[in-house]
Amino acid sequence: MKKRILITVGSLFIIIGVVVGGVGLKNHIEEKNAGKFYEDLKVDMDIEPIVKLPTADSQQMENPIDFDSLTAKYPDIYAWIRIPGTRVDYPIVQREGDNNYYLNHTIDGKRKAEGAIYTEDYNSKDFEDANTIIYGHNMKNGSMFKALHKYKDKQFMLDNSEIYIYQKDKVLKYKIFAAYLYDNRHLMLSFDFEDKNIFRNYLNNVLTKRDIRSNINTKVEVTADDRIITLSTCNNNKAQRYLVQAVLLSIQE
Repeated sequence: MKKRILITVGSLFIIIGVVVGGVGLKNHIEEKNAGKFYEDLKVDMDIEPIVKLPTADSQQMENPIDFDSLTAKYPDIYAWIRIPGTRVDYPIVQREGDNNYYLNHTIDGKRKAEGAIYTEDYNSKDFEDANTIIYGHNMKNGSMFKALHKYKDKQFMLDNSEIYIYQKDKVLKYKIFAAYLYDNRHLMLSFDFEDKNIFRNYLNNVLTKRDIRSNINTKVEVTADDRIITLSTCNNNKAQRYLVQAVLLSIQE
């Protein structure tokens, strides 16, 4: 009887090991292939990976995104973000009625670890809010918002400080002014950024950061009358987020 029990227990451990190993392998494969869907999307939609950027503010900027074709297939897409000098080159989505959906779904509705680059409905989709929070995962293979961590290097931040957001009828150009570790509080539920005094105090706290983990470009002018974007991704410490913030410089319509 004892022998039969031992065999049963041993078999149970083998089954558990196989299941755990299978889950681990699945996660490894997902991590390795993270972002591939979005690379394929750019090929399918004939979106050029490199855009010729204007050398002067007076020059017109090309908009390489065919939003009519994109939104016909993926209706939650409302913008596209590009950061020259990084791998950040993705559609931005927002899911009506479910702010957590794109945390673990790609824009085609598949449940995947990389999710999507997305905003929540606390923000409008016209980028006219004082602070628009854009979320993306920190994937081990370098995809999604992993590249944001490169802004821990001050020189990298200075050399790669422009962000472009494309929409159907306009192109928005931003300048990065801050990159730093922050706690994991929900920014939109913690600050009323539409209150000028609150927004001003918030910006002052950012611009006066002096710890060695923060890169702040004080030469970039940012006031409570400006509009900013905050790119938010996870850090190795789950109690922290890594934030990269940029101020709107111009809108080309």
